[in-house]
Amino acid sequence: MRQSAPRFPDGATSQAVLIGCGDYTDIDLPAIPAVGANLADLRAALTDQTHGILPPEHCRVLADPADHRSVGAALAQAAREAEDLLLVYYAGHGLLDEGGLLHLALSSTDPGHVDFTGVPADLVKRYLGRARARLRVLVLDCCFSGRAVAAMTESGSLLSAQLDVGGTYTLTSTTATAPSHAPPGQRHTAFTAALLDALSHPEPLTLDAVHRHIDSVLQGRGLPRPQRRSVNAAGEIALVRGPVRPHAGPPTDGEGEIRFREPSSDPPTRRDTIKAVLLLTVIAAVMTLFGGWRVTLIWGGVAALILGPILLVNVRRRDVHYDLVVDGDGLRTEHGTRTAHVPWTDIECVGVLRRAPGTVLIANVLIVRLKADAPWPPGFHKRLNQRLPDRHYVIVGRLGTYGADPVRLRSAIERFAGGIYRTDQQLLEMDPRLR
Repeated sequence: MRQSAPRFPDGATSQAVLIGCGDYTDIDLPAIPAVGANLADLRAALTDQTHGILPPEHCRVLADPADHRSVGAALAQAAREAEDLLLVYYAGHGLLDEGGLLHLALSSTDPGHVDFTGVPADLVKRYLGRARARLRVLVLDCCFSGRAVAAMTESGSLLSAQLDVGGTYTLTSTTATAPSHAPPGQRHTAFTAALLDALSHPEPLTLDAVHRHIDSVLQGRGLPRPQRRSVNAAGEIALVRGPVRPHAGPPTDGEGEIRFREPSSDPPTRRDTIKAVLLLTVIAAVMTLFGGWRVTLIWGGVAALILGPILLVNVRRRDVHYDLVVDGDGLRTEHGTRTAHVPWTDIECVGVLRRAPGTVLIANVLIVRLKADAPWPPGFHKRLNQRLPDRHYVIVGRLGTYGADPVRLRSAIERFAGGIYRTDQQLLEMDPRLR
């Protein structure tokens, strides 16, 4: 297919707003580590000194916005200032409300109240519709993003009429019913990686050619196909003037593992010494009061012999941390010279229970469900695991023991093991005996 000659927007009167959410406060929204690189590398491509179309000051980046205010302010300002091109990009979780409307998740979004805590995609499109820019481009890299295209093609849609006045292009990472993909361990999400690859093409590609390139890449990997909608020849514009090589940047984790360690405490020697002196002083005072100095010397010596080793062991124990390691091989715990390990090949699923089975006080425990033919891995806490219904489960330990943030832990597990993570509710639905 012959490509039409690309049209390059006037950077002096163009604006871009790049929005991305990779970290979330709700445990049911897994982190997407690749979002940060998506934003950085897309901005670098658009503002490249040689091949980009935008001055750096005309490209706003909103990384992990927590509320609607910052998003609305950036969109409103860009809509006012853009005369030639207005580009809006979002990467993160796409959530549907009860009516099936698409919302873009922010870092503080509650999936149970997405109507009030997410940004409606229709609201973003209304900002585009009010903009005076001649060309308007919306790029969505999130689940169900194809709904943004479907809503604009409905007959009689007021929103569609507003956007059809000028040139408008909508490009989404997936269909109206399919999830988007962020391969574990990769620098970019699947869609944005293909987008950046298209922007690094030897010849500048029009938006229609960019869509065809992304479609070919994703379809070849068996992923949902991207969607597009073009109005008034908007598909003939190009986002770069030539090949732009995305910055390689540092790897997501150079050591190939993610380690959680209990928070360091204050240096124990001074504090424990003060405790020991105070305790021995109290014992000596009581014994002197009731038994005289001879009794004090005898029992004081006995107390010192008993308490001394206990305090010494306590000091040494403070220097030995509890570590939880997530890597390509599996889950591993380390405490001094003692380690316990369970490989991913033996794991059916993994998740965090709000309360350990059969207990009241032991909260937020990391639990592993083993495959039916997997051996029980030695080295894990025996007394804690005695409360489990059978030997197909392993309680790795309390998250607090390792200072593990549940959101970051879920992200680490999904990075190395894919979609085996289960929420507390999902685990209990699978096996009510875990209550």
